[in-house]
This record gives sequence, structure tokens and C-alpha cells, in this order.
Amino acid sequence: MRFILTVVFVCFAVPALAQQERDCRGKQAFDLGDGAYGCLLDIGSTSITTTLTRDDGASSKSSRNAAGQIDVAMFGTFSGSRQVVGKRMRGICQTFLPTIKQELAGQRYNRIVIRLFWPRVANSGDFVPKSRSEIEVQPAFTNANCRGIRFFGR
Repeated sequence: MRFILTVVFVCFAVPALAQQERDCRGKQAFDLGDGAYGCLLDIGSTSITTTLTRDDGASSKSSRNAAGQIDVAMFGTFSGSRQVVGKRMRGICQTFLPTIKQELAGQRYNRIVIRLFWPRVANSGDFVPKSRSEIEVQPAFTNANCRGIRFFGR
């Protein structure tokens, strides 16, 4: 009986905690189960520009590809480890993959950009330079099936 009550609490009460956050009221909440929880801010489309330049600077090549985009507000246990962040991003991507496929039906995209916004964590500069944001932002992208997280920049 205790096990059943624990499962009910984890399934229903913990995601409800995210609704208590001012930024998440009225938005779809989720719990990752590792001490981090949050809510969906926005799902849409964006583009990724990739530039390749030779070491000697003789030539460069630039390409622009369409991509889906998932923006979430995160609360709870913060981690700066790329391994932990990557695992969280895969979980978020898989959670919202049906929604993004529905939202972007008819559009061609081969990547999904995922941005985690931590409003109560000061920017450490690990993922986004300090001059660009006062809050911690962890951006990365994955393929259209949520496999293989690649971080922007560094």
C-alpha cells in the first residue's frame, strides 16, 4: 500500500510542485526525477547556422538548417556537468517530442534545439558568456529523434 501511495505522489504531486513556481503557472509541468523539475515555456522553430573555415583562412563554408526548438524553465537541483545536463536534455526532448512533431507538422527539420533556463541560478559562464545573460542558460541541440546531445560553442 505504501508503494502505491509513493507512486501516486511521484506521478501527480511532484509535477504539481512545478506549478507552484511563479514562472510556471498555467504551463505544462514535468519532473525529471533527479531533483530537477520545470515547465515548458515555448515550442517552435528556429535555424542553426554552421560555419566551417579552413585553418589558413583561405575559404569558409556556411550552411543554415531549420530546427525545432524547446524552451523550458528549470528549478530544483542545478548541475553544471555536461553529462548530467545532456541526460536532462534527452529526457526533456523525449517528453516533448510528440508535441514538437505535431507543432512542426509539414516542416522539414533535422535538429532540435533545447534551451534550459534557470531563473534562480546566476550565470556561471560555462554555457553562455556572462555578458549575454544574468540567469543560467544551458543550450544544446540534438537530432530529430532526441539522440546525441551537442552543446553550442565551446
